[in-house]
Amino acid sequence: MNFTIYNTKTTPYAELRNGVLQIRGKSVPFNDAEIYATIMDRMRVYMNEPEDRTVIDFSLSAINARSKRSIIEAFGLFEQMSQKGLSLQVNWNYRSDDEDVCELGEICKDRFKLNMNLNEISTTLG
Repeated sequence: MNFTIYNTKTTPYAELRNGVLQIRGKSVPFNDAEIYATIMDRMRVYMNEPEDRTVIDFSLSAINARSKRSIIEAFGLFEQMSQKGLSLQVNWNYRSDDEDVCELGEICKDRFKLNMNLNEISTTLG
């Protein structure tokens, strides 16, 4: 299963291709539930016939409080996927000067039992 959700001025780009889910860009929507609910719905369908290995790459350039809540909910789903035997790797990429995105990655890594990397990068994201 593959899907693409195009970014807007306030929502990230999301694409699943060949077992790699990329979520990148700004995540400062007024209605966060819609974008992340769509991603989670599509990932639930993906779980029925997943690739041998699934990689989830987050590269967010900005987040707000609503996005944080939704991302944490998404991580709950990712943890369930992993607990059901799905081979899952999460890569959390953040700019070295973005404390909010870094902190959210650290929270998710501490809270959820996932194979997760925190990757500090110096280039612009999104």
